[in-house]
Amino acid sequence: MSIETLPVELFHCILDNLDTETIVFSVRHVCRLFRSFVNTYDRYILNLISISKRNFHLLCRLIHPHHVISLKLSNEERIADQIDLFISLIRLRQFTRLYSITLLDIKECQLNFILKRINLNLLTSFSFNIKRYDDRRIQTTNKYLRSIVSQLNFRKMEFNLKNERISKFSWPCNCSIQYLIINENISMNNLSNILQCSPHLHKIILKQELEDIITNVSLKSTRPIYFPQLTSLTMEKYSMTIGELEPFISLTPSLVYLKLIGGQYIFDGKRWEQFIEINLPNLDKFEFYFDYWSLEKKTSEDLELIIASFRTSFWIEHKKWFVACAYDNTRSNIIHLYSIPICKSCLNYNIELYKNALFNSTTIMSNHQCIYNDVNSLYLYLNKVLANYIQEKYLHLNIFRNQRRVKLCFQT
Repeated sequence: MSIETLPVELFHCILDNLDTETIVFSVRHVCRLFRSFVNTYDRYILNLISISKRNFHLLCRLIHPHHVISLKLSNEERIADQIDLFISLIRLRQFTRLYSITLLDIKECQLNFILKRINLNLLTSFSFNIKRYDDRRIQTTNKYLRSIVSQLNFRKMEFNLKNERISKFSWPCNCSIQYLIINENISMNNLSNILQCSPHLHKIILKQELEDIITNVSLKSTRPIYFPQLTSLTMEKYSMTIGELEPFISLTPSLVYLKLIGGQYIFDGKRWEQFIEINLPNLDKFEFYFDYWSLEKKTSEDLELIIASFRTSFWIEHKKWFVACAYDNTRSNIIHLYSIPICKSCLNYNIELYKNALFNSTTIMSNHQCIYNDVNSLYLYLNKVLANYIQEKYLHLNIFRNQRRVKLCFQT
């Protein structure tokens, strides 16, 4: 069967797996039939972030707004003030089928201008990052945000609102949101208010420091409020001890997934085991990457003591959570403790560090490739050691088994 004989519906299903530039600039020019199929395609995910200025203008001209279901814009350096340029080229009211919008580094006046002209009732996902605030527009911004969050079909939101702005926003009761990403510092009161108003909120990613939250929970003498609806929690700038973290994590007893990235001396596997068994009985997946700067140089015996606490039957047999500990005393005094595969998407790769890591399971030691499955940006420091390693291992890129693009950044 030739692809030309496929029904248009199946051809459109194939296009669903391609990015917009490939569809418009490649598939569309293959033949007349493909051109007609592309012209009727109405599920474009229009991502204009990191796009060339030439392609930006072409896409704005060739794609009808009515055929776009997802829109991503940014005021990045490559196209100066891209959002104003986009507004000048496109009639926003023609975007009648948008269910997802992402607006990065946007001015608050631009945000209000766009939201006023977009059909907010269809949105299921909304992400924004305000670069320039305008306090004269607080009420207007809050009105549009409340309108979005109040929709029954709304599911996902990512924002970087300042904490004082969040305090002035009236979160609607019984909100249907399920997935929330917060890129700014947020107080415990504001986070608690969001959780209390969102009974369906199952997943939260917190990307900033959480000192205010942890301090608030630790010092609070009143009866704590629990959030049983939360099943997935990620904290990407974790900088406290396990003792400081425990009161906050105890408020989320239904967690199935927990991810922590950060520092502090929290390398006691036995304490983690006891805490999880008592407070997180449903936890199925625990990912972490901890860095700790030691005042004193560590020996291989010190690392063995750390990894030994993660070699119990709880970690290896019951949970099947595999852990590694690495330390390069020739370059720094930083100890790295991390779950396998490494849960950081961006990794500074030190050959000596990861080559000499200790593991809590011999299974992982024999299957070294799986360690890097989730890494998509790799920073390599060019030096003689790396040059020799590249020559010996042919860059060893086969350690990334999953079929996706890996970004390599070299520094001398």
